[in-house]
Amino acid sequence: MRSEIEELINAVTDEADCIDDLIDAIRDQRAAMSERDVDSVNALMDETRDIFFEAQTCEGRRADLARRLAAKFSCEPRAGSLESVMDNEERAIFGGAVDRLTQSIFVLKGEMIVINGLIDQNEKFTSMLLSEFRRLNGDRVSQTGGADFRG
Repeated sequence: MRSEIEELINAVTDEADCIDDLIDAIRDQRAAMSERDVDSVNALMDETRDIFFEAQTCEGRRADLARRLAAKFSCEPRAGSLESVMDNEERAIFGGAVDRLTQSIFVLKGEMIVINGLIDQNEKFTSMLLSEFRRLNGDRVSQTGGADFRG
């Protein structure tokens, strides 16, 4: 296998590994939130941020390698175009790595949809609670957001 193609395959695999780690951290964070484990949530938020930056680095490396390889072989820096310049063994391994990355991205998008739904739901419940609080207190909430608890 040619070294530059092997390097690209490794970059694609590294990015998929990183995204899988991000998915695991997000799921762990959601579980910690449901258990109301604030310390774990905070630690997982830091971990998620670090993994996210690592994933961005992996993505940049993969994109750079794809561009260089595409320039070398006069093709587009897309998986289908790059596969056309590979031999059968390279194509099979590269295709498997690309499929794995695609699947990881799909799962991550699903997790982001869940998180966005939870955020929207939390926003609605918070608004409802604030509205009910204001109703029960005769709308005696000051402009600063503090409540007037005087008789």
